[in-house]
Amino acid sequence: MSLDETVQVIIPLVKTISSLSFRNLNYTVNQNGKKQQLLKNISGTFRSGRLTAIMGPSGAGKSSLMNALSGFKTENITGHILINNEVVERHRYRRLIAYNTQDVPLLQNITIQETLHYAADLKLSSNVTRIHKTKIVNDIIALLGLAKCAHNQARVLSGGERKRLSIGLELVSNPKIMFFDEPTSGLDSESAYQVVSYMKDLAKQGRCVVSVIHQPSSELLELFDDIYVVADGRCMYQGSLEDMIGTLAGAGFECPQYYNRADFAMKVASTINTDPDKINPLLKQMESASSDQMNGFHDELNDGEQLLNESSRRGSSPQYPISQLRQFWILTRRTALGTFRNLTLTRLRFLGHVLFGLIVGSVFYNVGNNGAKVLANISCLIMILMFIMFSNAMTVVLTFPLEMAVFVREHKSNCYSVAAYFFSKLAADFPLMLASVTCCQVIVYYLSGQLDETQRIVMFWAICGLMGWTAQMYGMVAGCICPVDVSAFVVPSTIVPMVLFSGFFIRYGELLDVFKPLTYVSQFRYGFEGLALATYGFNRTEIACEDMFCYYRKSKKVLELLEIQNSNYWYDVAGLGVWIVVLHLLLYVSLKLRLRWTQ
Repeated sequence: MSLDETVQVIIPLVKTISSLSFRNLNYTVNQNGKKQQLLKNISGTFRSGRLTAIMGPSGAGKSSLMNALSGFKTENITGHILINNEVVERHRYRRLIAYNTQDVPLLQNITIQETLHYAADLKLSSNVTRIHKTKIVNDIIALLGLAKCAHNQARVLSGGERKRLSIGLELVSNPKIMFFDEPTSGLDSESAYQVVSYMKDLAKQGRCVVSVIHQPSSELLELFDDIYVVADGRCMYQGSLEDMIGTLAGAGFECPQYYNRADFAMKVASTINTDPDKINPLLKQMESASSDQMNGFHDELNDGEQLLNESSRRGSSPQYPISQLRQFWILTRRTALGTFRNLTLTRLRFLGHVLFGLIVGSVFYNVGNNGAKVLANISCLIMILMFIMFSNAMTVVLTFPLEMAVFVREHKSNCYSVAAYFFSKLAADFPLMLASVTCCQVIVYYLSGQLDETQRIVMFWAICGLMGWTAQMYGMVAGCICPVDVSAFVVPSTIVPMVLFSGFFIRYGELLDVFKPLTYVSQFRYGFEGLALATYGFNRTEIACEDMFCYYRKSKKVLELLEIQNSNYWYDVAGLGVWIVVLHLLLYVSLKLRLRWTQ
């Protein structure tokens, strides 16, 4: 298609008009032990078919209002939100609302087209055919001018392209009400104008479109139909753009000629802290107007009830558009694709295991069946465990936190459940971890000259696989709970003490009594014991010896040296199994807590 050709795409019309009204919203937070009220009995109405700008000085409560209206924040918020004069149960409300935050997190290794396709699979009913979904995705790409970069991964997109893609993600489900939190932030004037123009087109199709806007130019301001000005958590002005200057003039605020109306409104709103007596009459006037406008709206509702948070409002409406099994399958495919394209998680990780296997196998070449080099072989065992633990835990801990923001956004948009995401993450990441660990273990095992017995090879591999599984889950839990910079410190600083209680650096009998219980919670104890028993246990025959005399010619002497002659291999397998089960439970609870922290 030539550059001169144009593609005409008709945005789907919203079948029913949906206006949103809110009444007496209050939002209180605890900061440094003190309660601070961010929203103070604020009310208003946003109408379908009109593009509304929410403006106000920093700290006025714009984003707090947006978070409350979108349903992303529910804790410590009271008041009423009505759609077409009716309170809507929470799950259905979240499906009617699309919320585009200031910085929409994206999966960096997924292309624009794939991102939209996965969004369509998660947000649209299973009854929608694949052909219809593809048409929706192609229409959105053409509408938002993303055709030239449709096959580019998100990590190489410009700021304007990311903004347009974030809008496209919300358009997939054809929402009736759309919220945008500073969509022009970080964009140049031309890109900002394009983004707001797209929002204007969405409003013309019958949607209710509301956006927080920060210091718009005069040209950009002209695209908005209505203005909602917030000052200190209260409404200072609500109405059409044309009427704003007249209303402010009636309250004693004269706008100089050729002055940007947005800058003037911001200047007036800022006077609430310097000259409250002058602006309070205007605030009361707006509150009175909002009260009159809301008189017909369900006055029987109790002003003190929680906002969209009662079980009575949940009804029987399904929370997700597709089944959890289908959610699991879609998320597994998406996670596997993103993981495969991740240089750190795949090629470098796999290559690192192979190189480590070659290096360690070469250093400890043929020490496995040499009675004169038993101590070197034991060192080889602990080296394998430490590499498997650190490489798999640190790789995940540096990448998993980046996905958390995507998980929180999509879950709050009712795309999928926590369980579906949890199991998909495990299913997608496990094969790569197991393949990497297997390659490393096989290379080291044969280069170091361990016994070529099938039973011992399988037992050795099982312990390495369980340690890799433990490490991966350990990294995920740390990455879910802590930020990237913190988790990168927490993981090694908590793993190293566990190595001390493995039985390699100091034997169990030499430990002080106060430290002995810690050996039972060290994953390295079970891993090290398991490898040592797989190598020297199970009635191994005499170890070959190149020297005339070898003290450790009999494997029993090696087990006595390590004080594990009475240990049981399956006990060690069970110990690692308990670690894995506990870490799975911790990860699930951590995901739940992550969602609660963002309420």
